[in-house]
Amino acid sequence: MVAIRAKSSYHHGDLREALLAAAEDLLREEGLQGLTLRACARRAGVSHAAPKHHFNDVAELLSEVSARGFNRLTDALKSARENATDDPVERFVAVSRTYVYFARDYQALFRLMFRWDALAAEHQALVAAAQRTFAEMTNSITVQRDEPDVSPETLHLRIADRGLQNDVLIGWSHIHGYAQLLIEGQFSGFSAAEGEDAFIERTLRETGSRISRLLQQEN
Repeated sequence: MVAIRAKSSYHHGDLREALLAAAEDLLREEGLQGLTLRACARRAGVSHAAPKHHFNDVAELLSEVSARGFNRLTDALKSARENATDDPVERFVAVSRTYVYFARDYQALFRLMFRWDALAAEHQALVAAAQRTFAEMTNSITVQRDEPDVSPETLHLRIADRGLQNDVLIGWSHIHGYAQLLIEGQFSGFSAAEGEDAFIERTLRETGSRISRLLQQEN
């Protein structure tokens, strides 16, 4: 007689992927407060103990979700950079636009990616993914300085240069701050007359052009 498999000894084609997909769905639908290992297990259709086979705790699961978010953002930023012209202003505006639209399209994920208090800070995949994004963002600044691109491997050495570091802080503060204000609804009064998409396109071009020219003048 064949024994019936207990529920706790789950059978699932790809449990890890199913849990990560469930986590992204829950994050989008309910926010961070609704995302637990048990909730992910329910959404994936497995026992509440099953996630422990892949994730020690919810911080580890969230870190993997965030790492995937950073990888997705890096791919989008690279594509924007490759499709832009060599003009520093165009490059900065293209990267800014891509970053901001990513934040708007994946609001809950974007917020999570920068919630290091909720993540496992030493999670290797997360650290590596965040560094790739930071390197790509830095390359929107090196072009303003007429300097070669950085790679994730050379990032820490290059960013030790005080001038580049300050310029990155100026550029990223603008882009990230804009994205954060947008998804928190702080631009609604400004954008009502022309519509949000038109407002984003106009203001990113106008402000991005000014910052690009400022960074070029400083160098």
